[in-house]
Amino acid sequence: MYIKSHHIGGFFRFFACTVLPTTLPSASLRMNNQVFELKTLSYQYLTYLEKTKRMSSHTVTAYQLDLTQFLDFLEGEAITNPHHIKSSIIRSFMSNLLEQQITPRSVHRKISSIRGWFKYLRKQGILTSDPMAKVVLPKMPKTLVKDIPATDLMSMFNRFPWNEFEEGERDRLLLLLFYTTGMRLSELIQLTVADIDFYRNSIKVLGKRNKERLIPLHPETSEALKAYLKTNPSQSGKQHLFCRLNGEPLYPILVYRLVNKYLKLFSHASETSPHVLRHSFATHMLNNGANLLAIKDILGHANLSATQVYTKNSFEKLKKIHQLHPRE
Repeated sequence: MYIKSHHIGGFFRFFACTVLPTTLPSASLRMNNQVFELKTLSYQYLTYLEKTKRMSSHTVTAYQLDLTQFLDFLEGEAITNPHHIKSSIIRSFMSNLLEQQITPRSVHRKISSIRGWFKYLRKQGILTSDPMAKVVLPKMPKTLVKDIPATDLMSMFNRFPWNEFEEGERDRLLLLLFYTTGMRLSELIQLTVADIDFYRNSIKVLGKRNKERLIPLHPETSEALKAYLKTNPSQSGKQHLFCRLNGEPLYPILVYRLVNKYLKLFSHASETSPHVLRHSFATHMLNNGANLLAIKDILGHANLSATQVYTKNSFEKLKKIHQLHPRE
């Protein structure tokens, strides 16, 4: 069959007009060093991520971009058979990325995507060994994302003349949701009116791997939502909560620019983005005595280790305060 460029979410454009088999090769063929079309195997893996693992379109798109870059590199090395991908090839790919000034963090993410693909190929019986086995990733710099001071955020919410701007009420609510719920950018964009439950004072979000979770609403956020819905009545519960003037839903770059614009007005923080607001939410909650496990559940982290990064932010602040002791 032929895959067209307008396939689901547009993230399979790279595979346009690629002829794909309806099923994987039989086991006997797979174990016989059969030459496989790498693009076909990549497509099958992405389909597996979307359909079986139920990953979001944003996540699958990120995997697709990483695999595309790797396949381009393999093409330049004249490698068309997955059995010919050795550890040395992957190390060369990493070196090439670093020479292009790609950060170690981004290299880690790209290699993680490729590792997942190899794991899938082994699971399908196409590969019998792991090309990643002897690959050592570049060291990651230990950098902590700095939160935005609560005083700066309170000044922004309380002092900015939101009512003087056409979309001011929407933008304030958008920022308030980021800061009081800690939700991700992709989660906020997908919100619908039906996701809000004023009776339970909570909001439902669709997180990574399409996992739903409920987040309690701060009283101020709840009141802001009621006021916003009163002035922006919805025709349907399925309608997106945040839309542009033309009625279309917001898109990631637009939200990023909005958040960056407002935060720059009230903060001198080096990083001003939706993700920094998520960090600020978690750090401020922890600083005020919130339970780490509760923060983990609100953020939608699969593992506690992902949440523990915020304890480092708090500990660094404690060390600075401790330096003020007269015995220091």
